[in-house]
Amino acid sequence: MSGEEDLYKVLGLERNASGDEIRRAYKDLSRIHHPDKGGNEEIFKKVNRANEILSDPEKRQMYDLTGNTQEGGGGGVGHPFGGMPFGFGPGGFHMNVDIGDLFGNMFGGGRQGGPRRKVKKPIGPNKTHELPLNLHDFYHGKKISINLNRQVFCDICHGDGCMNWKTCDGCKGSGYTESMIQMGPGMMAINRGPCSTCHSEGRLRGTSCTGCESKGLVNQQKTVEVEVKPGASINDCFTCKGMCSDDVEYEKPGDLVFRFVAADEELDVEREGNNLRARFTISLKDALLGCQRVIQSHPGQTNLNVDIPQGIQSCETIRVKGMGMPGGDLLVMITVIANEAEKKALESHKAILQSIFI
Repeated sequence: MSGEEDLYKVLGLERNASGDEIRRAYKDLSRIHHPDKGGNEEIFKKVNRANEILSDPEKRQMYDLTGNTQEGGGGGVGHPFGGMPFGFGPGGFHMNVDIGDLFGNMFGGGRQGGPRRKVKKPIGPNKTHELPLNLHDFYHGKKISINLNRQVFCDICHGDGCMNWKTCDGCKGSGYTESMIQMGPGMMAINRGPCSTCHSEGRLRGTSCTGCESKGLVNQQKTVEVEVKPGASINDCFTCKGMCSDDVEYEKPGDLVFRFVAADEELDVEREGNNLRARFTISLKDALLGCQRVIQSHPGQTNLNVDIPQGIQSCETIRVKGMGMPGGDLLVMITVIANEAEKKALESHKAILQSIFI
């Protein structure tokens, strides 16, 4: 490859630029950098040189192959091996060489040619949506119907966007094009490359499909039923296999996943795994004599009575077996706080209390 600046970069183009793109780039850059209009003369020369080679199909083809921009017997665009001692004069020995044979391993090909081999497409990615549920839904379970708007391949054209295909005239259905180039004195080569008309497919779209307006996809409305099992945990998922939209980039659509999350709600009980936890603050009197408290928002039983035994300690937890989520318990933590009246009573009856608790 020549050490000179990349001609495509000089024109600000990609290597697969079309002839029209080269002409437009040259026209714009030559106007900007023309010395008579205050432009940079060196850049103007580079632009002219790049256009001279890239606008000529044969010179461009040789430049793409060798990266050389020099012409003449020293080995350039016209004769890249002109300086090599082949020992053959004009009209001497000639060879037909297929560049695909010479560089087939380098470019991942060979003489086989033909349309580009179809690679097995991957399965589409999954999509996850959060589904908020209240504590009652997690406790009892639920079935939820969800309406989906998705895109699926057209039944008429099966996603092609056309009713039929026609053979590409540019490559005659082979997927590649060939041209003869002179590699040096007495040596001809076949330059084989992908067809730019059909992009190596070997075929072109025929009559447009009226069922999908040539898009290959149509809208579909579908209802799926999401099942929440009793006792389901937060972040559990329900998967609808293959219910994402179809996409030409993927062999099959991905799965639609619904992840269960806790909805915002005000409750006097909260979930901890399979257990439920409630908290009550009681007076000193209730702690000494025992009492009852009511959990109003228990998902399994409205207004659930909880017996608090006499002598309960502050920060002690009462465990009610089987009254949590399915398979769990209800945990009730008690906080004891003496009110002002109780504090005064303790002070005034201190002697009596001391005699009782000797």
